[in-house]
Amino acid sequence: MENKPMKRVGFSGGLIFSLGIIMTGWTGCAPPDDFPVLKGPYLGQTPPGKTAEIFAPGIVSTAFVEQFAYFTPDGRELYYLLRGAPHTVTLYMKEVDGRWTKPRVAPFSGRYFAKFCLSPDGDTIVFDSNQPLDGQGPPIDTFHVWTVERTDDGWGEPKLIESLIDAGAPSIAANRNLYFYLDREGERDIMFSEYIDGVYTEPVNLGEAVNSEHNEVDPFIAPDESYLLFCSDRPEGLGLYVCFKKPDGSWTTARNMGKDINISPDGSCCPSVSPDGKYLFFTSNRNLHPRYSKEPLTYEEKIRILNNPGNGSIDIYWVDASVIQTHKY
Repeated sequence: MENKPMKRVGFSGGLIFSLGIIMTGWTGCAPPDDFPVLKGPYLGQTPPGKTAEIFAPGIVSTAFVEQFAYFTPDGRELYYLLRGAPHTVTLYMKEVDGRWTKPRVAPFSGRYFAKFCLSPDGDTIVFDSNQPLDGQGPPIDTFHVWTVERTDDGWGEPKLIESLIDAGAPSIAANRNLYFYLDREGERDIMFSEYIDGVYTEPVNLGEAVNSEHNEVDPFIAPDESYLLFCSDRPEGLGLYVCFKKPDGSWTTARNMGKDINISPDGSCCPSVSPDGKYLFFTSNRNLHPRYSKEPLTYEEKIRILNNPGNGSIDIYWVDASVIQTHKY
């Protein structure tokens, strides 16, 4: 996380995995002038099965570091993070007249670091940021949580949630309850804040079924709060975990989502699920290339590999969301 000690981000910026890759014709780092014609749901990408694939290689997933992916319920807008110097920004793409636009920096982003989520109805952005409370000057040491509401003219101005300080990577349910992680003396746990009469309650720890003595970060809560995804660095496996809400409101013991998701040594992170419930998105830094070359690499081949996704940087992956329910018991 830029402009903040690494302790604040934990390991989530570098968790990872992967499988196949279908390259587009573009092999450069920067968005090309002749941006490809993208039409149809999910940028016209071929939906994955139960084997995870890089999402929109060369378009969304590039040689750089991308995290989180949220589509609006109508499927016509995509929001995701692009990390790196000078700081992380939120990008968006929109389907206009049947064609997807180039990625652009979202109007509420561009000046300070922020991790965001999109509400299930697509009308609210929630993000944590080190931006000053007056929105002016250099970033501050404290992270606050902000909301941005959609208006008739686009996105409005960020509004502060005063009761939430240093709450990381918030995720919002359909009833506006918030799930996030807090860092307390170097240990990160998933917390919950209920939305009652327009006010968020004091954060509550989700307990031993969800949290451990290790780190739990970057939650994604199902719109109906029926399941929770998050990242953890537990000994049984670094990567994504899932737990399900019981009828009494308690949670099942969190389960590692297995080697098919957390396939690389660095695991996977930054989960989200598409509004239609069909696809699980997450990030992974798996290197898709062999560890040796039968013939010596040329300079041109080396640069081509480095300028594309699957090079060991963090990319966005997607997979059939039915993998979530296979862990229910």
